[in-house]
Amino acid sequence: MKAWQYLVTVVLGAACLVLALVAISTTGDIQKMQPVLQQQQMAINNAQRVMQTGNSILQEMALSSVKNEKMHKLLSDNGINVQVQPQTPAASGTSSSSKKAVTP
Repeated sequence: MKAWQYLVTVVLGAACLVLALVAISTTGDIQKMQPVLQQQQMAINNAQRVMQTGNSILQEMALSSVKNEKMHKLLSDNGINVQVQPQTPAASGTSSSSKKAVTP
């Protein structure tokens, strides 16, 4: 083996060793961050559930505000306007009812 071949082999071996050490240390950092990332994901999921629940409650409040003037005033005071729009008759022959839409 010539001297330059030996030198290249040693340099490549050292580079592999350094890359292996970097990979090991990076894996440890990722494992340390995993609980934090899981907590953040749980917080995001909880926020989505709360938003869905809030939207459902708001829809129910809007539906009840059509018959309840106090509820209508409460929603209006908070910037939510309830508009009643007639629904087109269904093709199945059922009687037509009112469809309520909420616009902030």
